[in-house]
Amino acid sequence: MNAMCSRFAIFSDVHANLPALNAVLADIDRHGITRIYCLGDVVDFAPWPNEVIALLRERQIPVLRGNHDQRVAGNEPVTPMAKHSPEERDARADAIALSKRTITAENRLWLRSLPASILLEQPRRILLVHASPRSLSEYLYADTPANTLLAFPQLQTVDALICGHTHFAHVRTINTPEGRPLVFANPGAVGRIKPGQPPASWLSGDVQEGALSLTIKTVNYDVQQVAIAIRQSNVPDFYADELTRRIAQW
Repeated sequence: MNAMCSRFAIFSDVHANLPALNAVLADIDRHGITRIYCLGDVVDFAPWPNEVIALLRERQIPVLRGNHDQRVAGNEPVTPMAKHSPEERDARADAIALSKRTITAENRLWLRSLPASILLEQPRRILLVHASPRSLSEYLYADTPANTLLAFPQLQTVDALICGHTHFAHVRTINTPEGRPLVFANPGAVGRIKPGQPPASWLSGDVQEGALSLTIKTVNYDVQQVAIAIRQSNVPDFYADELTRRIAQW
């Protein structure tokens, strides 16, 4: 999927957190940006998957397919992750199973229809993906070696790669072997906080006189109210406790 770009906003990993999404969209609106993109993972871990999808569709925001979206849409099995504690493995499996039961048939079809990438063009070529150019679940961090990034053939003809998935925000510039700068960025997460990260974040982009500028924006919202809503829902309390713990660390 290709799209024109000039001034734009990018966010990722909403994870069914409607209050957080509302706060991020309100902040984007305050900045007067109308070209908005979502890098995927709109479901799992909070009580509002259908409401989040409804809002994204109402705002006509282009959305990429994340690994959580694909799993729910395709009713794919949950593979336990070795890095997770037994408690988190159980909570993750229960949360994903809940999403599969909760999502409407129409929204399941919508999730299936989402593209894996978007290419923004003119005057700079910017590749948007959920996780990496080759995978919906590969983790690319701020300290991922430059040669790992430059090995992706999709990056040979673009000026920037913007991905989500890790929930860690960053903006970094590396140089290609030809001496061409390549911007590598991540907007962080909207709906699920990682250690040391803000309640929510998004990426503000602009191209002026051919120069690409990317800035991470942080957003506050009532995290405690979301935690209460999670505890009052069928979403595992693990995710309420996680939000409360992470916001205390911020």
